[in-house]
Amino acid sequence: MKVNAVEVSAVSRHYRKKQVLREISFDVESGESVVIVGKNGCGKSTLLQIMAGAQKADSGSITYFGNKVGCGKSSRKYYGYVPQENPLFEELSVKDNLKFWGAGKKENLNSVIEQFQLEEMLHMKVEKLSGGMKRKLMVCRALLTDPEILLLDEPTAGMDALSRRQMWNLLRKLNEKNLTILLTTHYMEEAQSLCNRVALMDHGKLEEVSTPAALIESLGAYAVDEMTADGT
Repeated sequence: MKVNAVEVSAVSRHYRKKQVLREISFDVESGESVVIVGKNGCGKSTLLQIMAGAQKADSGSITYFGNKVGCGKSSRKYYGYVPQENPLFEELSVKDNLKFWGAGKKENLNSVIEQFQLEEMLHMKVEKLSGGMKRKLMVCRALLTDPEILLLDEPTAGMDALSRRQMWNLLRKLNEKNLTILLTTHYMEEAQSLCNRVALMDHGKLEEVSTPAALIESLGAYAVDEMTADGT
């Protein structure tokens, strides 16, 4: 039987008078890939920030591999975190960024450089990289601690179609190596492509956790209307 990599139990969060998260509970098994889907403002990012220790919850708990760490307490030996905001030093080279974030972990640093074929871009300044390459470098940064879980907050936001699919391929390869992945998105296509299960959030509540196929079937058929320039 697989061990749960993470257990989120009754996590709630308020901002002033607004309840952002309403007793969120779910489990992620070791080696699983789970995608949290929901529109902007539903609480996805807040939940991931709490799991990564970047915010505190009002109540509830988070357990990594059987070790309860509370809410808003960092436990970086278990996870690597890729936020929406770019934490990289734009004026420094790729190599200097990796050396900074991977201080004291030379073996991991060399492994990441080789695994992601970064040799040819090591001396490029981050500010010269494309948006897709910056997001890839953010994933590399998160892997420098050799985590067991990768937390990603909308990792393909703002990417073009090609860069998005390249990121999907990267995450699939990582998951195939038994890295547990939990990410947020508002693209159902992304969820279908990447995950074992989908967690659907709406207005701070976890509505359903199921397989992509079962979730789409339960939502029913839908149509997309596209308006052309001439009004057709």
